[in-house]
Amino acid sequence: MRARGTNVALGSLKQRLLLATLLLNPGRPVPIRRLVRALWADEPPMSAVANLRTYANRLRQVLPDGAQRIAGRQAGYELTLRPGELDLHLFTERADAGRTALSRGDHAAAARHLGEALSACRGAVLEDLADNEALAALVAPVEELRLAVTEDHFDARLGLGEHRELITPLREFAAEHPLRERPRAHLVTALYRAGDLAGALAVFTDYRRVIADRLGLEPSPELVKLHQAVLDRDPGLTAVSTVRASSFRAPKELPAPCRSFSGREREVARLQALLCGTTPTAAVVHGQCGVGKSALALEVAHRIAPMFPDGQLYIDLGQATRVPHRLLRHLGVSDVPHAVDEAAALLRSRLADQAVLVVLDGATGPAPLRELMPATGPCAVLITSRSPLLLDGAEHVRLTPLSDVDGLELLTRLVPRASAEPGAAARIVQCCHGIPLALQIAGAILAHRPARPLAWLARRLAPDWRRLAELSFGGESVRAACAAAFSAVDDPLAANAFRLLGRYELCDAATAAGELGADPLETEAALDHLVDLGLAEWSDGDTYRLPGLMRLFAAELGPSRRTTASGVPRHP
Repeated sequence: MRARGTNVALGSLKQRLLLATLLLNPGRPVPIRRLVRALWADEPPMSAVANLRTYANRLRQVLPDGAQRIAGRQAGYELTLRPGELDLHLFTERADAGRTALSRGDHAAAARHLGEALSACRGAVLEDLADNEALAALVAPVEELRLAVTEDHFDARLGLGEHRELITPLREFAAEHPLRERPRAHLVTALYRAGDLAGALAVFTDYRRVIADRLGLEPSPELVKLHQAVLDRDPGLTAVSTVRASSFRAPKELPAPCRSFSGREREVARLQALLCGTTPTAAVVHGQCGVGKSALALEVAHRIAPMFPDGQLYIDLGQATRVPHRLLRHLGVSDVPHAVDEAAALLRSRLADQAVLVVLDGATGPAPLRELMPATGPCAVLITSRSPLLLDGAEHVRLTPLSDVDGLELLTRLVPRASAEPGAAARIVQCCHGIPLALQIAGAILAHRPARPLAWLARRLAPDWRRLAELSFGGESVRAACAAAFSAVDDPLAANAFRLLGRYELCDAATAAGELGADPLETEAALDHLVDLGLAEWSDGDTYRLPGLMRLFAAELGPSRRTTASGVPRHP
């Protein structure tokens, strides 16, 4: 670190780990447990919290205005930075400016801005701390962004006709990153423009061999097309750069992230790894209603947005119709085919060679999504759904309710005075069953009534029979969310089984069949259908249960009714 023109010694390894973790989360509290994991992995000493306090105090003494910069919070520590103080911020600002210029075809401005961004990179991210397991998930996206910006810089310089100057650095970059395709395309173009036809063809042949041996894959259609253009001695290769210029500005449609987002470190890390890997993929976040799927998706999407310079698209599937048409218009396509299948095919073609992040929120089934998925390319798709979706190649991340610790952290962010009433706050978290929607509503109620102690709301939430009525505020309601989820049940036997589960902590299929007067196999299929819809959970011993708040909703619906052999209730 440099301050006022001089180098500043940051102290011991543990102090540097603490500072690095805070720097990667500027302006927001970092929980104690995350800091402990970053410093000691899974073997913290008994004095870990006290040691953290010591390291924080030492950093306050080292940093300029350290006492004001590092603030102790109830749940952890927070570091405040001013604009322009962090090299990572300078890097991302210059990179964004360069990519915007590149999308306009302004190669001179793009080369200047991207070069300024890369000048902020003086070695590996976090240097000797980069191997720390707790920081790895935060470091990996930054390193991926640096590589992508380097490739964009090559794009811009090729557009300026600097092909001869780029041959050596492109060879070195491709050798360091043998599986990355863009620098190979750049090198093919640079060699061809320099008059080395054989060298250009050899680069393609070598890359095809490398990815076949290591990944069992073939080059993308775009690289194959470039190879054919070289074979054909296409005059366009000498006159047109390989820049993916466009006449419109890359869309940035992501809604604002949830300001009170907390916890979910493992899920965030896994989604970042899936969506920002060498081969981006589709990821499906699924879980019961109100568990925070959309909040997690937006948090991850905003963190990885810089890795998708061609745009970030967002669609609320519960509100949208003719999704392929909307996405094409958002990508700047003016002449959109009327037929859905033709629009979907054009969309796949557009996404196949663009680094676009697509967030599809609230999917109810796989059928309409399959036609939107590009087969290859740098595009990534993040989907939320109450149940797993049968999508070829998609990875699934199941979201469960927050732990008591994470729930308490969320409530404290929403209502800072919760730290003064830990007992009442803990009871509220337990009454909300770790469901972020319920905690958000509870926090809004308390924020709107600042004179009320937390114990007041804890008492009102305590009785099971009135809890759903209390968890309603400002147009948001846990009961309404449960009802919307239950509305997806279109099978009478499954609906009846849902009501029945409201009476049991655990219930097996045989017991449910006896209660409902239905065939055991049909009853088991109905219960499994509830699990698929995210309404019920399968437990050990072939038993089923409803999550806490969903069980209260099922109990409100009334008793189940015995059915006929066809599964239809005897009495409507």
